[in-house]
Amino acid sequence: MHTPRPAQVSIALGIIMLIAPAVSSGADPEEKIYQGPEILVTASRIAWPADKTASFITVISKSDIQQRHAESIGELLRSVAGLNVIQSGGPGKAMSLFMRGANSNHCLVMLDGVPLNDPTTGAFDFSELSTDNIERIEIVRGPHGILYGSSAIGGVVNIITSAGGEGAKRSASLAGGSYRSAESAISLCGGNGSYRYSYTLSGARSDGLRDNDFYKNVAFSGSVSSPMTAASDVSLSLRYGEKDNGLSGQRFAPDPNAEQSGGQFFVSASYLHHVCGAWSYSLRTSFLSREITWDDPVDELDTGYFIGDGFSEINSRVKSVAWQNDIRFSDEAWLISGAEWKDERTTNSGYSAYGTTSFDDRVGNLGVFANAISDFKGLPTASAGLRVDDHSEFGTVATYKLSLAYPVPRLGTVIKGSVGTGFRAPSLNELYYPGYGNADLEPEKTTGFDAGFRHELVGRRASFEMAYFYNSYRNMISSNPITWLADNVAEARSSGVEIQSSIRPIENVIIQGYYTFTRTEDCATGEELLRRPRHTGGGSVAYRLDSFDVLLSASRVGARLDNDFGGPLGEHFASAYTTVDAVFTYRAGDSNEVYCKMQNILDERYDEVAGYAAPGARFMIGTRVDF
Repeated sequence: MHTPRPAQVSIALGIIMLIAPAVSSGADPEEKIYQGPEILVTASRIAWPADKTASFITVISKSDIQQRHAESIGELLRSVAGLNVIQSGGPGKAMSLFMRGANSNHCLVMLDGVPLNDPTTGAFDFSELSTDNIERIEIVRGPHGILYGSSAIGGVVNIITSAGGEGAKRSASLAGGSYRSAESAISLCGGNGSYRYSYTLSGARSDGLRDNDFYKNVAFSGSVSSPMTAASDVSLSLRYGEKDNGLSGQRFAPDPNAEQSGGQFFVSASYLHHVCGAWSYSLRTSFLSREITWDDPVDELDTGYFIGDGFSEINSRVKSVAWQNDIRFSDEAWLISGAEWKDERTTNSGYSAYGTTSFDDRVGNLGVFANAISDFKGLPTASAGLRVDDHSEFGTVATYKLSLAYPVPRLGTVIKGSVGTGFRAPSLNELYYPGYGNADLEPEKTTGFDAGFRHELVGRRASFEMAYFYNSYRNMISSNPITWLADNVAEARSSGVEIQSSIRPIENVIIQGYYTFTRTEDCATGEELLRRPRHTGGGSVAYRLDSFDVLLSASRVGARLDNDFGGPLGEHFASAYTTVDAVFTYRAGDSNEVYCKMQNILDERYDEVAGYAAPGARFMIGTRVDF
């Protein structure tokens, strides 16, 4: 059994220990530390006060995104407690998220409330989505199957598009740096009393870490909204992106000519109507299209008995319609109910030295849900919900959730906890892929609970949050060792502790820290689950002085079990690693800025995925101009 070193948690614990002495440094008691919105939407599907929300939530604001100059959504998620982001190599390569020890396809990713998970694999590649035109990101940890159905087992990441505002604003940005990387974007946003709009066109490229490791991306994002009447609103959200990648392979098995290309198109239209002060309803329809082409011609490095060209083309489509009905019986009682219909289809065709592969199949799902919220004075804010989903392949499954949040205003504390269930429908690959798919699969199921508190002190200039979580997973889908088909053969569990802290010790300085302990177990083997470190932690210091912004951050990822599946490493414990980053920004007035972003300053050498080297020390210099 591997024993983690004490250094793995020293950064996070050191920041937490700094809170007590720093509080007495003379900060303005009226200036709060909490910089996120006071109203959240993801945890309850309605606008609800953050201090009465029972779920454990982290909000990444637009100012956070701008301050970090992050290239992708996944980069922003690395510093959130309970989350572990891994990438298979350099810029633009596949990026996955493990939340509270759950699988990557157990996290539901949404854009403006619409699921983005790929129906072919059930997961989402975070390298596909840039940070352009994003207003904020709400991360909700724990099972949320009653509100969002399949895949919301580990939690939900809801990416919310910028909505525009009064007047007209235009901006352009350009950056370049290591590995011949370059980024550019142009944005337009604005509006008046009749409509609002926000558009961004962006592009990025990089030569990567070695031969055939290039990356190219172009994307467009837009949203427009308008009040049709005094009581109704209509909105439209659209995203389109194309991406090309060189697939250089693992460092001990390089591939000089494998490439992957593809694109995705997303559009969502919503209608909201306020019938009266106590009743409103909304209707939303969406369409998601994703195309991926993989091409690997024979090259001089191919060896073995099976040598030949490889090619695969995957086209997936998701159509959905959702209706939601919100009734406020009084200031203390709400009922949120609704129904969602979704149709998923994948067409897969390809060939290799092993033969040809093709299928064209689809599944459908209809889900109905209801969630009641009570908020009576002097009592905890409580919610209870039930959802029933009817899937075209596996039939009917029901999920529930109960939660409590008890604010203690005089102490600045919110005590909260929840218990609930969730499920994940088998992906289309797991159901139909030739030689692997199994149409008799049952859904994966989970039961989980969490409990903890959030405490704010010294005029809300400092905060501390701690949560304990436990999840058990049943009917997990894996390859049957006898038939080699997908089967419900695995069970697992995860548990742990999440800690987050923030403090503003003096004006213009914010210190933040996080730490997560996660214990996972494959119930069949007793081993830990792959790529889930027991210890992760880190912190950041943000400092603003006149026209200068400085952000220093560090993170520590502990040792974790990994496997290169047939390569020379085999099953092994990957070494712990520490990364240090810095961002320096100079603002010339309110409309121009120049920045320098440095990552992995210590030039740490490590793999996030076995055999795929992470980038070493690198930098990016850029500018943004508003006009």
